[in-house]
Amino acid sequence: MQNFKNVNLKIKIFYIAIIVSLNFYYSCSDNTLEQMPPQVAEYTQVDFEPEWNTDGDMVVYSHANIDNDLSGIYITGISGLVRTQIISNFARSPGWSPGGNKILYSQFFQIFKANTTGDSVVQLTNSGENYYPKWSSDGSLIAFSRFDGPVSKILIMNPDGQQLQVLDSNANYPGWESNSSSLLYFKPSFGAGGAHTGDTLYQYNLSNQTKNILTTLSGDVHKINMYPVYAGDEIIFCSMNKDGYVYIYKMSRNGSNIVKLTDTQGYSPAYSLINQKIIYTNRNKGNGRLWTMDKNGNNKIQLTY
Repeated sequence: MQNFKNVNLKIKIFYIAIIVSLNFYYSCSDNTLEQMPPQVAEYTQVDFEPEWNTDGDMVVYSHANIDNDLSGIYITGISGLVRTQIISNFARSPGWSPGGNKILYSQFFQIFKANTTGDSVVQLTNSGENYYPKWSSDGSLIAFSRFDGPVSKILIMNPDGQQLQVLDSNANYPGWESNSSSLLYFKPSFGAGGAHTGDTLYQYNLSNQTKNILTTLSGDVHKINMYPVYAGDEIIFCSMNKDGYVYIYKMSRNGSNIVKLTDTQGYSPAYSLINQKIIYTNRNKGNGRLWTMDKNGNNKIQLTY
């Protein structure tokens, strides 16, 4: 296990890469694929990986800052005027508990849970590099990604960190559907000669332990696909194109009717079934803050500053 100094240095380099306008590859280096896009995509990413609470009136998100003490996990309301830091120093991938009184997050490559006041911190994982924890709607399970070397896995565990179970390998970005019995996630797709051609969206049914292919996204527009979000009869996600720029899309669950929702770069979308709003990072250079929009892409409003 790496010592604390080495871990801290590695994450600090990661966060500086987020703040400075760099290649999109740096924030995707935790994907199963470690391929540089052919061109450089300048971006700014300051507030990212947001998630609505169950009531759709609060947002928890990651904030990156060169000042360690100002980085971490924040909570804000739908006005965005008041924000509260609850976890400091290099934390990401926050998620709400169904009751809204606890959060999950990744810090120093492990998954933790805490009260929304930032106290009563409990470490849930102890090995690998772990990201993207998501609580099921009934509160009984937590899904997350684990990286052991170059390959990622989708796992589930109890809220106390016990009963770990691997659901699928070479897979990333888990997201629950409306119930607590099925997950969405992406697996990379490969063509002739082992070239990465895109990603396949899977649904895993926990009740009978079966997985189904929903669709495959590929081509110059959908080179790397991330953050699938259940939105009723549709799925919201973001895709990186061949030039390294990333945008937000929605599609029907069978992969048809793909609609691009952002003309400026958009990253790490989340959706509320209650307020029917998408929240995401406007990744255009010079912004990097959270914005909201309607499910059809209209009424884009900046939330954080």
